[in-house]
Parts: sequence; C-alpha cells; structure tokens
Amino acid sequence: MTDERHGRHRQSAEGEPESDVAPDGEPTRAAASPAASAASAGVPDGEPAEATSLAEASSPSSTAPDGEPATASTSPSARPPWGARSHLLVAVLCAALGFALVVQVRQTHSDSLALLRQDDLVRLLDEITERNDQLEQEQAQLVLDRNDLESGVSAAEVAARNAEVQAILAGTVPVQGPGVEITVRVDEGTRVPASSWVNLIEELRNAGAEAIEIDDVRVGASTWVGDTDEGTVVDGQLIDSPVLVRAIGDPQTLEVALEIPGGALPTLRSNDARTDVRREDELEILSVRTLRDPQVATPAPDPSPSSG
Repeated sequence: MTDERHGRHRQSAEGEPESDVAPDGEPTRAAASPAASAASAGVPDGEPAEATSLAEASSPSSTAPDGEPATASTSPSARPPWGARSHLLVAVLCAALGFALVVQVRQTHSDSLALLRQDDLVRLLDEITERNDQLEQEQAQLVLDRNDLESGVSAAEVAARNAEVQAILAGTVPVQGPGVEITVRVDEGTRVPASSWVNLIEELRNAGAEAIEIDDVRVGASTWVGDTDEGTVVDGQLIDSPVLVRAIGDPQTLEVALEIPGGALPTLRSNDARTDVRREDELEILSVRTLRDPQVATPAPDPSPSSG
C-alpha cells in the first residue's frame, strides 16, 4: 500500500509542474482541470463542458473591478439622433403614400372606363361630340359678334369723319392749314362792285379752297354779297379797305387760279384795286357760321333696290 502511494506520488510529480508543490514541502491543491471544473458546475463526468458565451469571449473583461458585471457602452455619436431618424421615416412614408394615391386614382379612372359597357361608351362619345359642336357654334357666333362690332366701329368712324368734313365745308368749325392770304386795297371814294367779290369767291372754290373768310366773315353755301350806300356788304357785314381774304387749300393752285387772265385778281385791278397774294404754310380761320334750320327742304327717302 505504501509503495503504491509512493508510485502515485512520483507519477503525479512527473506529470505536473513543479509549482504544484509548495516550497515548504507541503502538498498544494492542484489546479482544477476542465473535467473537475465541469464536475463542480454540475456537469456529469465524461461530458464536455459548455463553451463560454460569445459576449464573454469578445468582452475584454466579464466583470467590473468591484466584481459587478460590466455593461457594454456605446458612444452617442455612433448612432443618429432619434429626431433625424423620425423625420426621415415620416418623409419616406409620405412619399410612399402620395405615390400610392396617384397610382390608385389613375387605376380608378382607367377601371371606370374599362368597366363601362359598349352602349355607355357610345353614349359618352355622343355627349362629347355634341358638346364639341356646341362650343364650335359658340365660337362662330363670337366671331360674328366681333366682326359686327368692328364694322360698327368702322361705320361710326366713317360717320364721324363725314360729319367733320361737312362741318368744315359748311363753315361751322374753325379750321387751319396751308393756303393763301389776299389783301385788297382801294382808294377812298373808289368802290369795287359786289360782282367782283363774288367772282373772287367762285375762283377760290373752283381752285379747291376748303374754307374762305372775308374780313372775319366765314363764307358758306348761303353767303351773299351786296352793294349798299355805305359800301359792299358780305352776309350783311360791311367790308372796308383794306379787305383781308383768307383761303385754305393748296397755295400754289390757288395763286395760279387767281392770276388767270380775266380772272378774279385781274378783274379787281381793273376796278382800281391793288392786290397782294401771299402763300402761307399754316393759316388759321377762326370765324364760324351759324346754320339756319331748313324751311322747305327735307331728306329724301332711300331709293328702293328695285328702282336701281
């Protein structure tokens, strides 16, 4: 028995490191082997012990210095803040919802037409065609109305222009323009007959004068010239030397017409009158006539188309 113990002691001393024996010669307790550790943890003999967890293997230290289990800490900068992630999530959800609504509306419109029967489609096409025809008719009517308005404006402009021309010729409005200014002088005691003044007026009209004035008397269609004991009168107003005659028209044409041999100015000179003619680029005639209402004449009715 003693030899057997000594043999075991030697075998143990050969297989174990020298640190198993205390320096004082007292046997020390050998380090627990994996099998012994497993046995102490309640693992049966012959079964391998469970490996340590991955968290324990990866962690530098499984226990805190005070013996309390250490918890892994994560830096705040390593993950985005919750507010930014929530805003991003809301934006993604809104975009997805909008896309889904657009797709749904288009699909609903397509499905609504696809689900219609052939009769309904024909009726819908007829309604659209009828509405299109109505719009075309309205457009045509608007075009006609526009043309009527434009023609009405044109007619009004023409009427206004005609009224202006008639007013100038009748002498009811002041006028201005190029023309000639004639000065007639006679000596005291010398009289120029009324016929010479009438001849002057007719020569000016025939030469294209559009307005004539004799000593602030506007000459019109009903103007008359007469001889009285006091002298010559035009429309009842006495004219005296020097007599100023203004006529608006083409200056050159008027002057040439007045100087025709046997014409207006030679006739005045034959009656001992002295005449002077000046061309004017801008001449004003400010006197006007007051028209009397016609007593006998009335507008004639428009001729019937058949009479033409």
